[in-house]
Amino acid sequence: MELHDSIEAASVEVESETWNLNNLCFPLPGDGHPCFVSSVLQFWDYNKATLDADGDVQTTMRAANAVEDLESFTSGFAIDSSSGVDVYSATGAKATYFLENRAEVVKGAFFLEIGETCVDGLNCYRFAERSFSDEFGGAIGGDVVLMNIGFLIIIIYLYLNLGKVGDKIGSRFALSMMSVLAIGLAIAASMGVSQLCGWDYTPVHSVLPFVLLGLGVDDSFVIMNSFAQTDPNADLKVRMKEAMSHAGVSITVTSLTDFVAFIISTSTSLPALASFCFYAATGILFLFLFQCIIFGAYVVIDARRQKARRMDCCCCFTVKENEEHDKARREFEANPGMVSKFMKNKFGPWVVNKNVGIVVTIVSMGLMGAGVYGATQLKVESNQLDFVPDSSYIKTTFEMNDNLFGGDGTPVSLVLEDFDYFAKQTDLSGIAAALNGKAHLADTTNSVNFDSWYDQYVVYVGASPACDGSCIGTDNLNDETQFYTNLHKFLNTAGARYNSSVVFNSYQDIRTSKISMKYSSTINDEASLQVEAMTQLREEVAKLDVPAYAYTFEFLNWETFIIIEKEMIQNVTLCMAAVFVITLILIAHPTTSFLVFFCVGCAIIEILGAMYFWGLVIDNVSVINLTLAVGLAVDYSAHVGHCFMLKDGNNNSERVILALADIGSAVLNGAISTFLAVVVLSGSQSYVFRVLFKQFFLTCLFGVMNGMVFLPVLLNWFGPRAYANAAKVHGDGSSEMVKVENI
Repeated sequence: MELHDSIEAASVEVESETWNLNNLCFPLPGDGHPCFVSSVLQFWDYNKATLDADGDVQTTMRAANAVEDLESFTSGFAIDSSSGVDVYSATGAKATYFLENRAEVVKGAFFLEIGETCVDGLNCYRFAERSFSDEFGGAIGGDVVLMNIGFLIIIIYLYLNLGKVGDKIGSRFALSMMSVLAIGLAIAASMGVSQLCGWDYTPVHSVLPFVLLGLGVDDSFVIMNSFAQTDPNADLKVRMKEAMSHAGVSITVTSLTDFVAFIISTSTSLPALASFCFYAATGILFLFLFQCIIFGAYVVIDARRQKARRMDCCCCFTVKENEEHDKARREFEANPGMVSKFMKNKFGPWVVNKNVGIVVTIVSMGLMGAGVYGATQLKVESNQLDFVPDSSYIKTTFEMNDNLFGGDGTPVSLVLEDFDYFAKQTDLSGIAAALNGKAHLADTTNSVNFDSWYDQYVVYVGASPACDGSCIGTDNLNDETQFYTNLHKFLNTAGARYNSSVVFNSYQDIRTSKISMKYSSTINDEASLQVEAMTQLREEVAKLDVPAYAYTFEFLNWETFIIIEKEMIQNVTLCMAAVFVITLILIAHPTTSFLVFFCVGCAIIEILGAMYFWGLVIDNVSVINLTLAVGLAVDYSAHVGHCFMLKDGNNNSERVILALADIGSAVLNGAISTFLAVVVLSGSQSYVFRVLFKQFFLTCLFGVMNGMVFLPVLLNWFGPRAYANAAKVHGDGSSEMVKVENI
């Protein structure tokens, strides 16, 4: 009672107006408590004086015939069949306060704060309808800090790889910042344009910055890779023209493929996925434009700065000539870098070795086989508790509810439509029996699980002195006028809690009504059972002799379970088709395009299989990330395939080595930077971010394995001739390599 009094006394001021339980609760007519509250305290009308004056609590509850009510209010009570109801002890009690949805009260969480502090001698566990959105949104908002850390890591990584660290001229910190700035502008433009077009923003969209960060940095490395391979003594305009003639095509292949794949995916029937794909598509479009225009332009500006011997970041200051330092910088710039050397001298020759190729193929096929097995074992699941932080009070509340009350089944409403309620009373009274034991429903003979306004109305009328017992006939109430007269009286007195469950067209004409039911708690964590329960209940309701339908808010999620697997297959298939068509157009050779397509497909299958072994399931989050995985996997394979077509060597082995030496470091840097962008999410409190980390890790791993290991093997065996205008190779089979990064 003390806790109840605290809740009643709680208030908050909003725009000079005071809000409390009495003006926020769902009102009940009559002389009793003004609010709809479900609690054991209802036996004393929530009045402390009445409770204190009650000398025999057991008698009060026996008089109220409260056995079934106690099952919903308390746990751990005992029933003495010889004397009625005796509550010797209770391990837990539950109180539910029904509030109206008042949008103007943005500080409605003050009721939850009372549950947090509780009262002396009690342990309180609280939950409200707003709790999920508060906690889920709070987790996403709190992890924005991780996004900032991700950006910082990328800036540092770019700085370490784009220039000579510590050199006043050769350092490229400002260039690194410009790359991240271009990515940030693309993110902002994507948000703005998508909002302008009317697409909703959901908490899942918070992963978009990490996606665009990984893709954008990959483009930066490709542009710098091509620019660094141009003649350093040539005019800067000529150098950038040559660089973009190579890098431009490469990033166009990947960007256009990603863009088309995401645009196609907006046709999905899943609203969250469609919205996310539109945001991603516009983000990729702006990313492509800003990387080519803003970052590309600043590459020229930065090169001009270096020629003018101006300091990095502080370009107003020039550096005096120092022969020793200048020589070291020239040697650094001429050095192709450790990764490029490794690709050319070690990794390339190793991967084109015949025996190695056979082993790589066997391993790849083995991984694919495991992937196919894992993919077929993936389950469709979704648990709301996954979407709140591990430390959230919601999880503790649900755990205690399961322990004390055995877990509540999902509430479901039976909505009765417009028909002659007076004439159909026999059918109304038979609904509970017709549905008992069907469709995973909890026992409908128990009023806790099957709460029918009509059944309670019949009890009320039969016990009412006004009826004197004579108004009940074999067909229940046999006088239409008295039926509706007593019903209105019932809904405004003893049955006031059903007031919102019966909607009238006129005094003697019911437009619609609602019966509250519950599913069995055994289906709570099983998506397949939930779908089965929903489908079977609809079938059983259709058999009733009154027009009705079943509804619960959870059906929105359960409907998703039916189509999400189909939508996942459809979206991935469409994305893969887009990959093949775009690569075929831009790479302009069917064999290379098919090999790129095949390796991307292998990566996706392996990702699906690994998801099963890592404990992931098919839900909205993983399906969105899987669509992203197609885009990322394309990057790793398409760059290598396109670069291979540009190399004109003596044989395919030589061309593979040259392609890996040329583009391998950029691809590897792109994969590493993508991983670094999301690695901070591994310890996130948010389920969305943790799943993103796992799937991006798998994408980077299998994308690189297929793009830089398996694809070179296939190109070595089946690769076509180079383009007619491909760069010629020196007589010794080598091409000039210039520094891109120095790891």
